[in-house]
Amino acid sequence: DHSAQKERQADPHSHAVVLDSHFSRIAYVPDLGMDLIRQFRYDPVEGKMLAAGTMRSGPTDRKALGPRYIEFHPTLPVAYVINELSSEVSVFDFDRLAAEQLLGASAEDVASAAPTLRLRQTIRTIPDAFPGDLNTCGRITVHTAGNFVLVSNRGHDSITVFRVNQSLLKAGQLYIVGSFHTRGATPRHFQFDASGQWLISANQDSDRIAVFRFNLATGRLEWTGHEYSVPSPNFVCNVLTHSED
Repeated sequence: DHSAQKERQADPHSHAVVLDSHFSRIAYVPDLGMDLIRQFRYDPVEGKMLAAGTMRSGPTDRKALGPRYIEFHPTLPVAYVINELSSEVSVFDFDRLAAEQLLGASAEDVASAAPTLRLRQTIRTIPDAFPGDLNTCGRITVHTAGNFVLVSNRGHDSITVFRVNQSLLKAGQLYIVGSFHTRGATPRHFQFDASGQWLISANQDSDRIAVFRFNLATGRLEWTGHEYSVPSPNFVCNVLTHSED
């Protein structure tokens, strides 16, 4: 609700730190409290980060965005930010030239560096008819094949699948495939198996994990009918097993 949202944005609230996928030298920190993505120059030798400016996590005329996490596309120079409070995904172009200038700047000039992410698209994760104040977004991930982006909706209790546009002029932009019920309440997290064909949803408030089949061609999720009792699940980790010789 609005009071809870106001409380969560009363102060800065850094929610993650993610390195760029091209140089692994620029760190991005979504600040849920301030509606910002903070960028830093990361020194892997010294283990230090220098503040290098900020950028909005969505349109400049909007409030209560609540950026939670950022994911990079595996092959395209594109990043996806999940805005938890506004139930939206923002699509950013990664500016390689600006990134190179940031990495080559003197320590004194880093703070005034140009943004390395440029907003191109913002798209809603829940149907327009569903009240936005009854939903917050959880996880975002880019499928390893690079063709789909998936987001969990806590409140709408769904996973929304977007197809990634691969055309030259719109590469990286998203259009919706559909929203699929998670067969439980509050999908805080979800995870693919190693093949990318099976998805497990952690439905935190119904004490269940549910297993879905993912169609690699269409992006649609199909419930398998398999679910398991797990007290308040909030994370799923895929581990490959190895036989002992």
